[in-house]
Amino acid sequence: MIFATCGTSPFRFDRMMRALEALPAEELSVQHGPSPAPPCAAAYPFLGFGTMVELMEEADIVVSHAGVGSIMCALQAGHVPVVFPRLKRYSETVDDHQAELATALAERGTVILATTPGELLSAVQSVPPRTRHAAFPADGLRRAVRAAIRGEGSRKLRAYAR
Repeated sequence: MIFATCGTSPFRFDRMMRALEALPAEELSVQHGPSPAPPCAAAYPFLGFGTMVELMEEADIVVSHAGVGSIMCALQAGHVPVVFPRLKRYSETVDDHQAELATALAERGTVILATTPGELLSAVQSVPPRTRHAAFPADGLRRAVRAAIRGEGSRKLRAYAR
């Protein structure tokens, strides 16, 4: 299963929903927010946090907007998430912080960045096998994000989980 989430923003993310149409519909579950859902087997406007985490745990691949919480949940579930950042020029967010975060994490190999439908399909096809990480404690999230941005690797991320 491929699980895709655009987060809980009130901004529409039609560009990501259109890009998801390039993926196999029978394998796709999407949390689509205020945007119309792509044609797929399972679509949810919004999900509770626990349900989203469960779907990430069940998924073979996670595609997400470039929100820190979604990225960290995917990493905790052992995924290298494919991130499709919201962009200001399309009125998907108020600034380009998601693009900045996604670029920094992609440069370090923490996520796979995609910004077009073609890139999304290619990125999904290139996702490495899933690994398991220990859970991050609530007070370690800030340090784990900083380690991921700095490219300090999964060993350091696991150390923050202790």
